[in-house]
Amino acid sequence: MNKITHYFVLFTFVAFMGSSYSAFAQQRGTVTGTILNQETNHPIADANIVLSYTTLGTTSAADGTFILNNVPSGTHELIFSFIGYKKQTKSITINDTETISLEIRLQPQALSLQGIQVTALQPDLKRSQLGEEEVQQANPRDSGELLRDVDGVDAVRRGPVGLDPVIRGLRETEVGTFLDGTRIFPGGPARMDSPLSHLDPSAIKTIDVVKGPYALTWGAGTMSAVRVQTQPLNTLSNPFGGTLSSGYDSNYNAVEEAASLHGSTGKFGYWIHGAWREGNSYESGNGTAIPADFLSREIRAKLGYALTPNSYLDVSFGYQNQENIDYPGRLLDADYFDTYNLSANWKWTPENATVQTVEASLYRNTVDHGMDNDDKPTAQPNPDRMPPFGLDVGVDAHMYATGGKLSTTLTTGNNWDWQIGADFYHTNRKAIRTIDRSDEGMKPPAFPLTDLMWPDANIMDVGLYTQLSHSFTDRLSASGTVRLDVVNADADTSSSFFKENVSTGLSSSEANLSGSFTLSYIPAKNWTLGAGFGSVVRTADATERYSDRTPASKAQTSAEFVGNPSLDPERSTQADMWISAAYPKWNFSLNAFARQMDNYITIRSTDLPKRLPLSPETVFQYTNGSAQFWGLDATTSYRLVEPLKVKAGLSYLWGEDKKLEQPALGVSPFTADAGLRYEATQLPLSIEGTVHFVDQQDRVAILKGETTTDAYITADLQVGATIWKQLSLQAGVKNITDVQYVNHLNAKNPFSGQPIPEPGRVFFADLQFTF
Repeated sequence: MNKITHYFVLFTFVAFMGSSYSAFAQQRGTVTGTILNQETNHPIADANIVLSYTTLGTTSAADGTFILNNVPSGTHELIFSFIGYKKQTKSITINDTETISLEIRLQPQALSLQGIQVTALQPDLKRSQLGEEEVQQANPRDSGELLRDVDGVDAVRRGPVGLDPVIRGLRETEVGTFLDGTRIFPGGPARMDSPLSHLDPSAIKTIDVVKGPYALTWGAGTMSAVRVQTQPLNTLSNPFGGTLSSGYDSNYNAVEEAASLHGSTGKFGYWIHGAWREGNSYESGNGTAIPADFLSREIRAKLGYALTPNSYLDVSFGYQNQENIDYPGRLLDADYFDTYNLSANWKWTPENATVQTVEASLYRNTVDHGMDNDDKPTAQPNPDRMPPFGLDVGVDAHMYATGGKLSTTLTTGNNWDWQIGADFYHTNRKAIRTIDRSDEGMKPPAFPLTDLMWPDANIMDVGLYTQLSHSFTDRLSASGTVRLDVVNADADTSSSFFKENVSTGLSSSEANLSGSFTLSYIPAKNWTLGAGFGSVVRTADATERYSDRTPASKAQTSAEFVGNPSLDPERSTQADMWISAAYPKWNFSLNAFARQMDNYITIRSTDLPKRLPLSPETVFQYTNGSAQFWGLDATTSYRLVEPLKVKAGLSYLWGEDKKLEQPALGVSPFTADAGLRYEATQLPLSIEGTVHFVDQQDRVAILKGETTTDAYITADLQVGATIWKQLSLQAGVKNITDVQYVNHLNAKNPFSGQPIPEPGRVFFADLQFTF
């Protein structure tokens, strides 16, 4: 694999150099300007500037200025956009060597409802320049529900909240998760909580998804990635404003209240947000009651200050408390989660022809997590079971993550952009499980039992990366990234069983080289073609290295799993091709990929003795193998008339675990969606209906406890409207026909062996007042 990487780097260099002569020989026009808020005259940073139907584009600096070089002569349309503002198009005519200066004033656009913009980025990390961006006008109970609407993306349900994203068969730490630029990790050993569960959906403004090894500048081991952004301070235009919102979902009997205050004076900006959510058990389509109680409280704040006209500093703080969360797909429920986030970000845009930006960040995230079995069958006596008395099981788990980043973006002219950066993260995880008799009867000699689930495990990753991007012409661009990560892992101790049966060597070091290359070409005015190739390495996480006979979330069985400190790092090598088209009424995109997984972390059966009498007899251990995946996803939309648009999408995934010689775990079945959306041209009103078809899945990982699931069809309907000045309403019904169905990725109830069904019919309503 090292030879492949070396050839790849050489190919990237030769491809760039081979086309550089013509690029430097061209003398084209330049467009400069400033982007301002139309209402306040404040500059808008990070606004997108794109030359229509070309690969040329840039973003505005902290003072709102921008420079777009290498613009070919002729008449073109420039598109200016930024979330929270109305998109603006301006026609220009330019000659070679000419410089045009513009002043663009964007009109703030108040969304009728709390909206989350969900975007699947292309492998070159760009939003489609040809397609329409849509804001999901919804206030979901869980961000994982929104991700399920992205073709090629799914999520695992283990309980009422914390749906865990799965991107084209990649899951858990194979998917890097980022909040406002900081890396976030779960706290539970059995992954009750996905990283996204520690952020209330009402605080989210945007979600970007990368479906492959192309987010190398975001962080280490990102075989795929999800990036979440809260309220950006540079979009605020008034000194004082905010929102009050309230929502209710039937079936769950769930209530959500949220409030936010925000403002900007030009130099100083602030955002304060609070949310409270509570829900109860729900019924599936056939009336089965599913335990789904939860309580969540959260407060977040972000403060920013312009240190100079060209530099900005913001500091963020977040605290979330979740309690009494039912997890029907786990052996235990969550007693509590206490999560803290603290970060500082600095960005400098110097007045320099070469240095475009310098950015630095530092963060600290912690999760304190308690679990118990109070409402599980194991807490009750059962004479037909061994032991016949009830058990009192508890887990005390902690996760501490510290990280930071320093990067600079340079331009050497003639559309050459160069980014250099370094980042690091350090995680410390510890978890202790205690098992005792729940009554006052005579205890076995070994009771109470104490287990080290995570033995104070530490993983430190320091990464260096460089990315070179170039537009050879206005229609052809390429980008290449190389990343080196140095990893150290260790644990302070382990159980005597682990030392005698697994390993006494708990420390290891790695040097991992990753790289990616993308090429984008616009052959005709309305079409884009692209190709990408990348190979990224992920180090084994604390569970895979050090767990001592504990449940695993990489299987749908309640068996015990043992870590393996000698695991080799996992490598994902993926190739992508994509094509997209955009016409005034019609849009289309198709992306196909193939992936080879080397040192794929899978499982093998062992003859090790189990720890607990209630566990299945076979104990599994993490081991290296190999796997292959391929698939495709496609979307299209057509505007029948101005207010009415029809859209559709589909995705297919195939995956095989070569080590086990059976399908890989968590391969989503074929899915297809179709919808009709009406947007009134004169009124703030939208109506949308969607039908979802999911095929049966019989390609299952039998050794990992996966079972087949049936096909199903569901339908949703939602309406959004501004009903009075600043008061908006979103209402609708999900699963209109009350279908009984199971998402294939959902966890199983470990006591019944049945996968967790999705909710039946749900009526919902959300009110929001904006001031």
